[in-house]
Amino acid sequence: MVNWMQIFQELKTTDRVFTVYLRYMQKDSLAKIPNVRVNEVYDDHVRLENEAGFGILAYEDILYVSIPRR
Repeated sequence: MVNWMQIFQELKTTDRVFTVYLRYMQKDSLAKIPNVRVNEVYDDHVRLENEAGFGILAYEDILYVSIPRR
């Protein structure tokens, strides 16, 4: 099983920008949240930030994370 808390703690430390893909569909494609950074990491959810604002996402809703190469 994926340890999302550990992954997001590492992403916060490195201040990486990434895209989160969610476990549900939006207009016949995977729902995603692009260009986000980790603001805070908790036991069962993460607080993400992008230019539009902040959002809270439960780990159970995450399908995968796409991290671009530098």
